[in-house]
Amino acid sequence: MYPTIPHALLSLLPLTLATNIPITVGAGGLLAFNPSVVTANPGDTLTFSYFPKNHSVVQSSFQAPCAPLANGFFSGFQPLSAGPGPVEFVVTVNNTNPIWIYCAQTEKSHCQSGMAMVVNQPAPPSPNTLTAYKAAAAKTNVSTAPPHIAGGVFIALNGTSTTGSSTGSSTGSSTGSSTGTSTGASSNSGGSSTGAGSSTSTNSVISFTGAAGRISSGVMAVVLGAAGAAGLAFL
Repeated sequence: MYPTIPHALLSLLPLTLATNIPITVGAGGLLAFNPSVVTANPGDTLTFSYFPKNHSVVQSSFQAPCAPLANGFFSGFQPLSAGPGPVEFVVTVNNTNPIWIYCAQTEKSHCQSGMAMVVNQPAPPSPNTLTAYKAAAAKTNVSTAPPHIAGGVFIALNGTSTTGSSTGSSTGSSTGSSTGTSTGASSNSGGSSTGAGSSTSTNSVISFTGAAGRISSGVMAVVLGAAGAAGLAFL
């Protein structure tokens, strides 16, 4: 008789095979994601670490560069004077479809200046390449960002609290799920709470979903306000 693996263990196998892909945002003072072209499988994670001065991670489409994809992920802005910043933004990949990403900072026109990347770039002879995306982005007038942080989780490093703010003039809590990515995100504004009320959790992984938000349990004390909308231009 052949040995069998319990179904509970089988369900864990995809997790053990998942790969984390670290990506820097603005490292070395460059308007760049590094690496800018990556390949990811379902279950893999994209971990974005931030550097000065104030960058964001926004999911886009190839057809509309520098504009947010409906139900896509958005990290909010991360204003920093030194890097890497105290939090990382982690997105889980759900499929092998291309994921186009840009920075929505309008000061110095980051997206138009080529601050973009792609996950699972289409293979030749497809014309949908990062080079083509950047060329189209350079012709756009302005970058836009969603009103609320969504589509990922923040991991706070070294016992620090989360930072960042969503852009625009609207206010509210973090929200939504993204296509091809995990759901939930957290925010506050510039490192200080701007929304109504606050939540406390012992956690190093902070996850918000839904209108009111939810913080999961973990290993580090973090105090968060409801997601704000401050629209910072730090550069």
